[in-house]
Amino acid sequence: MKDPQILALCPCSPQGCWSIDHRSFKGRCEEIVHLATLVLGSRVLAAQWLYKPAIGLRHQSPCSTLVTRSGYQQVVTLLGRIEHGVYT
Repeated sequence: MKDPQILALCPCSPQGCWSIDHRSFKGRCEEIVHLATLVLGSRVLAAQWLYKPAIGLRHQSPCSTLVTRSGYQQVVTLLGRIEHGVYT
């Protein structure tokens, strides 16, 4: 079993989450929101897109996919495809 790693109080969470996994997830979310804002044109559209099922992610929402590093890469790839008009 993996031992939890406590580094410091997470400043981005109002509850003060100590989990490194949660902090990694939050960091990935912030990076994806920034990238999606550039691709989609607005932060509002990017935030809405994060929670809608995406065909390119096997009908999972981008937000739910960001739990893992490989999921993060899938979302980045999908945004690149959207940016270049490649949907297949």
